[in-house]
Amino acid sequence: MLAVYDRLGFEGTSLRAIGEAIGVTHPVLKHHFGTREELFIEVLREHDRRFLDAPDDADGTFVDLIQGSAEHSMRVPGLMALLNSMVAHALEAGNDRSRAHFSERYADLRRRIVTLLEQGRAAGSVRSDIPLDEAASLVLAAADGLSTQWLLDQGADLKSGLLLLQRLLEPPGRQAGQTDA
Repeated sequence: MLAVYDRLGFEGTSLRAIGEAIGVTHPVLKHHFGTREELFIEVLREHDRRFLDAPDDADGTFVDLIQGSAEHSMRVPGLMALLNSMVAHALEAGNDRSRAHFSERYADLRRRIVTLLEQGRAAGSVRSDIPLDEAASLVLAAADGLSTQWLLDQGADLKSGLLLLQRLLEPPGRQAGQTDA
């Protein structure tokens, strides 16, 4: 599906084109998903389930989550482009299903990041003088904005931008990657 999306873009990717590419009839896709919006949302949900709920990441930090997400996004740019297109789609009037999905997704991501930041704060790697809920929103905004820039110009350094954000969240005097022993 992402290969079709990469080739045809948001407007050109229809259920019919996807069906032809994966060897499924249009009526079968229509029966299971109804609209391409439903299919696109389900593709993004499945990605989140696989990436965010992976057992390997259970003990990671918020930096691990952001870096892993950046690395994965750069390996699968079609997925990042689909995500950005669907977020923009959710902002348009009448796209209530997409709006609800992304509202819930961002709320869940903020909660996850706050939890990881709390763990970092307890370990001494996150500043104690910043509100974590606002920091979580900033992390997501930076990740979204940097990913958009990277999609448009791969000279934009997605990973370095996120690492800078990590350093800004660290207590003064602490070096990136420093651990408390």
